[in-house]
Amino acid sequence: MTWTVAVGATAVVGGLAVATATTVLARAVLYPKRSRPTRIEEVRANGDVVLSPTALTRFPGALGLLHDSESKLAVLKPGTQVLENPERVLRTLASPAPMVGGTDGRATGNVFCPDDITSTPPESVEIDGGHQLQPAWLYKGAGAAATTWVIHVHGMLAGRDSALRSAHAVASAGVTSLVVSYRGDGEAPTETAGPSHLGQTEWNDVDAAVAFAQANGATSVILVGWSLGATLALNAAEHGRSRALVNGLVLVSPVVNWARSIHFGMKQNRVPAWLASLAITALSLPGTSTLLGLTQPLVLSDALPTVAVPTLIIHSEGDRTSPFQTSQDLATANAAVELDEFPACPHAMEWNADPVRFSAAVQQWIANLRDRD
Repeated sequence: MTWTVAVGATAVVGGLAVATATTVLARAVLYPKRSRPTRIEEVRANGDVVLSPTALTRFPGALGLLHDSESKLAVLKPGTQVLENPERVLRTLASPAPMVGGTDGRATGNVFCPDDITSTPPESVEIDGGHQLQPAWLYKGAGAAATTWVIHVHGMLAGRDSALRSAHAVASAGVTSLVVSYRGDGEAPTETAGPSHLGQTEWNDVDAAVAFAQANGATSVILVGWSLGATLALNAAEHGRSRALVNGLVLVSPVVNWARSIHFGMKQNRVPAWLASLAITALSLPGTSTLLGLTQPLVLSDALPTVAVPTLIIHSEGDRTSPFQTSQDLATANAAVELDEFPACPHAMEWNADPVRFSAAVQQWIANLRDRD
């Protein structure tokens, strides 16, 4: 009897431990945390900056560096050097910046301010997706290409500014660019913090942006989605009321399938596959999804999305957040999908790895798409 009770107690304790671990992992998917800050160790008079080593500060592409409590943006030139002390990385500022050593900053992929994209500042607009008014930046195009609207959708743990890279990449083509926000990203002033729905509700705001474009003269829309933004773009193109106007997709470091991405990310952190599967299941169940703060259970299958419009994927095998293999699988399975593999770089850093190539690839693809139309 004592042995039976002990075994039963052990099973209960073990079950509670698994349930707790599952909940923690599921919550980590919905409430991701930002990477640790970058320590600005030293600022030198010649424009060099000594930083703490992170995946980004070690990456040799052009970078942004948020400083002064992340209220200001400096730009780091391409190139990096690890100093004799492996805990110190040397970078060079693109232009002088009043920066203080011994403070925290944050390395970022974005190197632009909103006014840097075209010769005139953007127009601030609001888009009603039925949830709340979402702010957006509108860059009006010029000439015959102006009726082609390119809608830029940022990823998770990022704001609209992270999508300014693709807006800059297409600016010289004359197209109109709309850089949007969506529910849950913290851009709307009236918004309260909440969990990510992994694109399964947020895409409605992208669909509303397409309707906004059509109401303002767009005859064709191309959706550019970064990371999670790719999920939104795919959903809007497949399910949106205004999907008929969407003629193409450009997906950068895309999250093509969330179940696969969750497994991939957890594997990077040595989480057993069976435990990752339990976390995915928890997100799809009514009870646990409600406890996690979701407004609806998530649908997370291993199936690749349906893609009915021409699609360009820009991705790198160096991505440790969204699996490159899934992008390859989608391109192999669907003739409408073209994959442009960039040099190995961190997640969503393809522009930073080679901005000239990125701009040329996207502009040429858009030109070819317009020619087909």
